[in-house]
Amino acid sequence: MRILLHLFALLALTVSLQAGEVLPLGKFKVINSAGFVERGGKRHPLGVDLQTADVTLRSSEAGSLLLTINGSEIVLYKIENGLAALTWNSGNSSVLGSADILDLSTLKSAKDVPAWGANVDWPTLGTVHLVLLPLRQNAYTGFLISHPGQTTVVRQMEFRKVFGPLNRPDPRLKPSAPTLN
Repeated sequence: MRILLHLFALLALTVSLQAGEVLPLGKFKVINSAGFVERGGKRHPLGVDLQTADVTLRSSEAGSLLLTINGSEIVLYKIENGLAALTWNSGNSSVLGSADILDLSTLKSAKDVPAWGANVDWPTLGTVHLVLLPLRQNAYTGFLISHPGQTTVVRQMEFRKVFGPLNRPDPRLKPSAPTLN
């Protein structure tokens, strides 16, 4: 349970949505931005994984978030009291803690920082705790916590909104104007 709360809190990273704002939905790119492995009371950082995955987020009428990744849909349930319901130990790691998340948000209280989560069967990892929190208008942060054997693995994720076609040319590169003879 402590680890689940740890995962939920990690996902609450830098939420800056104000009450009444619309949650960002649609297509996102996700990357693992930080993490650690804890075994025998000792923590070791995980390297940054620069590979991205495509994710789609939708909302349900019941207030859940529907996350689709690699053809699988995961239902994330609203966590009552948001960030305030989560606790975890991010010490001795680069993973954000709940105080960091609240400081990065524009909200005054941890209970106002929304969070969603679920226990999910994950390929190669077994059952994991997945937590998701809005980061800004077009981003979320999340945590994936697993317990293979006597080990705890925490992965911090960043979800960034995808705008327009992926093959869009770089707007900083302006084509030269055609010349007429």
